[in-house]
Amino acid sequence: MSRRWEFQIPTRIQFGRGGLRRLGEIAKTYGRSVLLVGYRDRSGLEETYARAARSLAAAGLEVTEFFEIPPDPDAELADDGARLAAEAGVDVVVGLGGGSPIDAAKGIAALARMGGRLWDYAGSNKDFRPVTESLPLVAVPTTAGTGSELTSVAVFNHHGIGSMPEFPLKASIAGPAVLPQVALVDPDLAVGSPPPLTAACGADALGHAIEACMSRRANPFSTALAGRAVALIVEHLPRAVENPDDRAPREPLALASSLAGAAFAASSVVMTHSIAHALGALLHTPHGRAIAAGTPLVLRYNAEACREVYCELAHCCGLTADTPKQQATRFVDCIASLLQSVGLPERVDLPDDAPDDLPAKLARNAYESTLKPLQWNPREIDEATLANLFREILPA
Repeated sequence: MSRRWEFQIPTRIQFGRGGLRRLGEIAKTYGRSVLLVGYRDRSGLEETYARAARSLAAAGLEVTEFFEIPPDPDAELADDGARLAAEAGVDVVVGLGGGSPIDAAKGIAALARMGGRLWDYAGSNKDFRPVTESLPLVAVPTTAGTGSELTSVAVFNHHGIGSMPEFPLKASIAGPAVLPQVALVDPDLAVGSPPPLTAACGADALGHAIEACMSRRANPFSTALAGRAVALIVEHLPRAVENPDDRAPREPLALASSLAGAAFAASSVVMTHSIAHALGALLHTPHGRAIAAGTPLVLRYNAEACREVYCELAHCCGLTADTPKQQATRFVDCIASLLQSVGLPERVDLPDDAPDDLPAKLARNAYESTLKPLQWNPREIDEATLANLFREILPA
């Protein structure tokens, strides 16, 4: 744990069931014209988007829709959204959906004020410029996973960059300017989500929480929030996956996602996210599934450096054992078992277009796209060792 640290949550959190109806009154405090950013494929969320539009219109706001966001959005989409925002004279941006629409909304809001392209502001760019301005942003998550509603980070695929330009780099823009002004967290929006989606989002939130505790930048506040998030996910994720229409587990999972987002925003994620970003870039592995594959692997790799952390998390989850080593091992086993129980295996699938010399290329991509999480990992890792770790989660 870092000896010197800081913690701040400037985002206003509006949490509670049925909160979507307040979207219009919240957004109108920032202007008269809104850009509503959402998924290209709105299957299952049609009514949610319709309700959002009605709430905005009822508040007297002019609404421009930008429903063009796929999972893992390309940086170029933010350029398109920013041009549309300028044409419409937008005052405030609303990101409605999972992490992808919310991150896209952050990128759009930043470019609308700053100009240029997102790579100019990406931390992986050695000549990056800090994001210092942004349109006001309201984030409305429909999943309990990314915690993006409470972070100053947005992740995009950047193409034609780095030593392997044939593969995208999943790189982030970051800075206080892209923090949402308001996080409108309505747990009801995730009710009925398909079990695979609920499981993958839960794995992402779990990864954020565990990594926030492992990070060299961890601090007492972030660790307290993250520990609570881990306990909530361990307790409630299986029920939400098993019974998609059950409202009871959705509230604690929504809370866990936001807690984990606030935690890692302060302390950073670690190697698990570097692994997941590389898997997403080269193998198109969905982010939550990639996190699920990487989490047990990284827990085991960091075990000797994190025994005390694992014991604290085991305590949060009500896990006991005779010795600290046994308690730490029990925590790792609990997490691995949880992920498998909700249908998330420890190995990833290979697409037909998987490149040759895959472990080495995954490791190189991880270093080029997400070096900071590797540096904040509690146990040092070099590129060759990382390539060997990738071999453990690729098909045998």
